[in-house]
Amino acid sequence: MKSSKLILLCSLVSGIILFSLGIFLLVDFKTTSSENALELPTPSSNSTGNLIDNYTSNEPINFLVLIKEASGLNTDTIIIANYNPSSKKISLLTVPRDTKPSASASYKINAYYSIGFNKYEKSKELSTTDVKHKAVEYSAQAISSITNIPIDYYIYIEIDVIKEIVDRLGGVYFDIPADLKYTDPTQNLYIDLKKGYQLLDGDKTEQFLRFRKSNSRASSEWKKYYDGSDLKRTEMQIKFVNELIQQKVNLLQLPKLIPIINYAFENVITNISLSDTLSLVSAFTESSKPSMNTFKLYGLDKRFGDTDYFIYINKIEDTKTREVFDSQEIIDSLFKSNSYLIIPDKNKKYDYKSILGNNPSNSGTDFEANNQDRP
Repeated sequence: MKSSKLILLCSLVSGIILFSLGIFLLVDFKTTSSENALELPTPSSNSTGNLIDNYTSNEPINFLVLIKEASGLNTDTIIIANYNPSSKKISLLTVPRDTKPSASASYKINAYYSIGFNKYEKSKELSTTDVKHKAVEYSAQAISSITNIPIDYYIYIEIDVIKEIVDRLGGVYFDIPADLKYTDPTQNLYIDLKKGYQLLDGDKTEQFLRFRKSNSRASSEWKKYYDGSDLKRTEMQIKFVNELIQQKVNLLQLPKLIPIINYAFENVITNISLSDTLSLVSAFTESSKPSMNTFKLYGLDKRFGDTDYFIYINKIEDTKTREVFDSQEIIDSLFKSNSYLIIPDKNKKYDYKSILGNNPSNSGTDFEANNQDRP
């Protein structure tokens, strides 16, 4: 399979590196070594029959992608991705992690996985993996209800996984575009990368993938490549994955490849089967590349007490044109799905007016959100 198809799959999950690495390695090996068929691991109990030549469905599908922060159980990254085979369109929707779920909630939307994990961890009948699946489904249900978007598939990954994968690969050479520096002791986050072409080990790779803006006055060159948003960071992540594929995938020998694939799939929580993945990748043909739409929830940044929240006001912003639309208009046209696993709970319909009612707009604490929070 040509690398362009692999890059497109990466784009589908908005540069979600941790999951993509395992898929890329697996798909490239599977499709270039058909003479030496092997039984490879899968993150799901579903059949792994090779359906790569039998993908005929024209139904759109929605993915929920969650990435856990380096410490704790909150999910730093929340993205809903839709692929529509009929229109050949990929649509990505970023959900700000600081979103306030309801008027009564003292937590943020990124805490749902943690809440679910703590709830199901008490069960003696569930394994740790089962608890994680339950926690992801709990989070998916809440996010589906807040956004009013059904979910077909979920992918949960942890930032530490990529460090281990890159180290097992022997590092990746990459051209850092500018001096990147960010310090936040509260997160135990210290990013300090020098400009230039260099070998990134697992630790430096994590620094690069988490960088979004600098809080150092030493240099402002980074502003040519970043604007503080998730979108620009994702663009750089995709470039990194492309370099990894070019440098490593075709050079790996079988004895080294299989343990890495095993490690990747052992550390991904997902309901996507291997056959589903291969079928999806086969849909991205060289002659018919999907177009991509990128959106983010639109709203207000508002402070309640000593905590800053993002208040989603049922509008969605096109990150390319900066146009703002009624959310249902975008959902109906670009995030529909007919084969969903999770649907919005009508009894827990999101109501931003009740949230704003607890903190009137004349309080002086609200302003248009720019989605430019810390890494």
